[in-house]
Amino acid sequence: MRKYLMAAVAAGSFAIAGSANAAVVFGELTGGNALSNGGVFEQLNPAPGFSVGNNNQQSNNLFAFDEVQSVTLTAAVGGLTAGTVVNSHYVFFDPRRTRRAIGYVDFDSEVLAVLTTQADLTDTDMLLGNANVNYLSPNLRGLESSDIATFAGNRLDLNFRASSPGDFVRVLTVATAVPEPASWAMMIGGFGLVGGAMRRRRKATTKVSYA
Repeated sequence: MRKYLMAAVAAGSFAIAGSANAAVVFGELTGGNALSNGGVFEQLNPAPGFSVGNNNQQSNNLFAFDEVQSVTLTAAVGGLTAGTVVNSHYVFFDPRRTRRAIGYVDFDSEVLAVLTTQADLTDTDMLLGNANVNYLSPNLRGLESSDIATFAGNRLDLNFRASSPGDFVRVLTVATAVPEPASWAMMIGGFGLVGGAMRRRRKATTKVSYA
């Protein structure tokens, strides 16, 4: 009977493993002449063929979109070691003429690292990029000395001054395992097996005595 109990518990445990959907939750421009010239935060859901990286948007808006989810880093990057599991997101500001954008972007899990150099962005495009997006990599892609990107908890705070080709960062957040709907059913079924096995065991060991 102990074997059946262990098998049922194991089934429930394996059912818990599942991928969380990484998501940009909210963002806002709070200052800078991008805001005073009509800029807003815009969350994108790129369609196939979307290009980013070299004066493609020419907008006062601050943009963000989600990339891959629950991916294991194959090499150390951004202060994270190889083997770290992350969700990835892309945040950028690509105005027509020189503008400053001050604001923030919130994510659904804790920020682990922000990739700000052309080398780090280019090296991780294939592993972490959105499959629908064509990532261009001109000189000065990433951030420059006048740009600031800091993070704490689930929030990225930014102060970008950009013209051509724009400012771009890749944000890596915690990948959290959550049960999928089908996995919940498997897990509940596993607990049911445990309960049934325990009842049968009690019944089998019950003794009846007569006075």
